[in-house]
Amino acid sequence: MAGKAKEVAGAVSGKDDLVEEGQLQQAEAQKRRTALADDAVADAERREATEQIRDADREAAQRESAAHAETVREEAAADRQRAGEQAGADRAAEAQAEAGRQAAEERADQVAATSLREADALAADADRTEAQAAVDQARLEHEADAAEREAAQLRAQTEK
Repeated sequence: MAGKAKEVAGAVSGKDDLVEEGQLQQAEAQKRRTALADDAVADAERREATEQIRDADREAAQRESAAHAETVREEAAADRQRAGEQAGADRAAEAQAEAGRQAAEERADQVAATSLREADALAADADRTEAQAAVDQARLEHEADAAEREAAQLRAQTEK
């Protein structure tokens, strides 16, 4: 707001240096607002990635629980079958139950591995976004510093 006031005051009084200083202050203020907005976006993306990681972990736990429940049901069915059959049928039922447990564990491991890869990808994306925001902020601060130095030089020149 002060930059706009200086620009208007300079225009009214015919002082070009005051107009230019006001414009530089406005540009600097805009750069700061842009940097703050970029930081806010990066923070929001980081929070979203964290929430997605939590969701993925929760889903993996639910899938693992369901796989475990299925394995327990299969084992109970195999136990009832073994009780009524001969020794040979008992061995076949046990082999089948073991295959079911292994398949369920393999599937649970696959689901957990997939969820972990997705979580790592989300975290990497959040890190890249945060790094880019930091680069943008540094660049904008550098530009703001340069604009401030230029304004100081202009003020020094006009004071001479």
